[in-house]
Amino acid sequence: MIDTRFSTAMQIVVSVAVNDEAGVRSTSQSLAVGLDTNASFVRKLLAPLTENGILVSVPGGKGGIRLARASKEILLSEIYAAVTGSKKLWATRHEIPHAGLVGENIGDLSEYLCDRAEQAVVDMLGSVTVEDSVAELRRLDVERQKLVADETSAAERRAAAE
Repeated sequence: MIDTRFSTAMQIVVSVAVNDEAGVRSTSQSLAVGLDTNASFVRKLLAPLTENGILVSVPGGKGGIRLARASKEILLSEIYAAVTGSKKLWATRHEIPHAGLVGENIGDLSEYLCDRAEQAVVDMLGSVTVEDSVAELRRLDVERQKLVADETSAAERRAAAE
């Protein structure tokens, strides 16, 4: 099963950043709606995000969830580390028969590759901030809107030509 904790936590943090900018209060319920999940699942992911100083949660009717620091100071690698902990990208099978070239060495090769892949992921995520992510989402949204407008315009021209 593919682990979705990071992508979900990233969506939570980026959503909170966008809401903070707009002066909109974020709650576990409002975030759950955007994730198409339930508020208790969101609260499970909020725990490590608040423990690691990424988000702050203020209880009560006027409370809510906010960024603990400026979006330009929060790296995606921090979100990744907060929600994945020591979990590896993939598991190495050690219970296989240890006979021959492959059986004797595949576990070590798998762990070596996993460590390198994990470091590449962390390095890349360490170069991207939440602020960068919000800016990229806005850029992607402008592109999407242009495509929709172009498709609508083309459909209108085809309909007019018929």
